[in-house]
Amino acid sequence: MISTRIAGLAVTAMLMTATIATAQSVEPTPLKTISSLPSGLSAITYTVPLRGYDKAHGLALDIAQSGGSSSLQIDAVLGGSAVFGHPGTATALQAIREGADLKILGAIAKNQIVGVVSNDALKKAGILPTAPIGERFKALKGMTIGTNPVGSTYTQILRYYLKENGVDPDNDVRLVGMADSSALISGIEQGRFDAIVSASGVVEEAVALGAGQVLFSGARGDIPGGESNVVAVIIARSDTVQNHPDWVKAYRAAMSDGLKAVREDHAETGRLLKEKYFAKMDPKVWGELWDNSAEAFPEELTFGKSAFDFWTGIDPKGPASFSSVDYATITLPEAQAK
Repeated sequence: MISTRIAGLAVTAMLMTATIATAQSVEPTPLKTISSLPSGLSAITYTVPLRGYDKAHGLALDIAQSGGSSSLQIDAVLGGSAVFGHPGTATALQAIREGADLKILGAIAKNQIVGVVSNDALKKAGILPTAPIGERFKALKGMTIGTNPVGSTYTQILRYYLKENGVDPDNDVRLVGMADSSALISGIEQGRFDAIVSASGVVEEAVALGAGQVLFSGARGDIPGGESNVVAVIIARSDTVQNHPDWVKAYRAAMSDGLKAVREDHAETGRLLKEKYFAKMDPKVWGELWDNSAEAFPEELTFGKSAFDFWTGIDPKGPASFSSVDYATITLPEAQAK
C-alpha cells in the first residue's frame, strides 16, 4: 500500500514537472501594435514592453510608430498590418462613423494637450504663463498656431477650448496643421509659428531649445476635465475581437498593468521611459512634463459613455452625424465604464 502511494506521488510529481516545463517553454505570441511616437499620450504603450508586462501575459509586442498620424494607425489595423492601434479618440470615432468595423477596447490617456508660446509672442500678449487658464487661451487671439492635422484629436480639442474661451478658431487665430511633429519645433524656432499645440512629450522640446515657454498643459492639470475627454483609445478590428478573444484579454491585461505602473509607480516608470525614449530631453523639461502627470491617465482601462458623448458632441459635423453609431456596440463590454 505504501509503495503504491509512493509510486502515485511520484507520477503526480512527474506530471506536475512536465506541466511546468511545458508552460515555461511556451513562446509568447508575437503581436504587432501601432502607436504614435513616444509622448505622454503613448506612455502606457511603451511602458508595457519596458516593464515586461506583455511577456507576463504571454505576448511579445512589436510596436510600430505612426509619427503623429492617427489615420495611419486606423489604416494599419484595418489593413491587417497591425492587430491593435492606439489612435486619437476623435479619429477613431470618425473612422467608425464612416464605416470602419472597429471596436474600442479602452482608453489609455486623458487630456494631455500642451501649448508652447514663443518668447516674442508671450511678451507681445502681455500675459504670464500662470494667469487663469481662460486668459491664457484668450491670449492666443491673433496668433499663428502650429498644431496637428485638420480633424485630428488635438486640433479638435484645441478648437473646442478656443471656442469655450471666446476665441473663434476660424477667424481669430490661424491654425496650421502639421503631420510631422518635428516641423512644429522648427516652426516655432524659426518664427513661422507664434505658438505650437500638440501632445505632451512633443512640444516641450521647444522649451528645452529656448524657443518658448509652456502656456498651458493638460498633462500637469492646468485644464479642467477628467475621464470624459480621454484623448487616446485602443482599437482592434471586430473580427479580431470575435476570433481571438484570448489576444484581446491578454492585451488589455498588459495595458492595465502599464496603466497601473504609470499611475502608482510614476517616478520609476518615468525613469525607464526617459532612459529609453527621452534621453536627449533636458532633465528640467522632462521633470516638468512627467513629475506632475500621474493624474493624466485614466484610473481604469475603460471608455465611458461620457467620453463618447463629449467627442461626438464637439465633432465638426455635429453629434447628429453619429446617429447610426451605438456606443454599446462599438465598445468592448469589458471596456464600458460601469
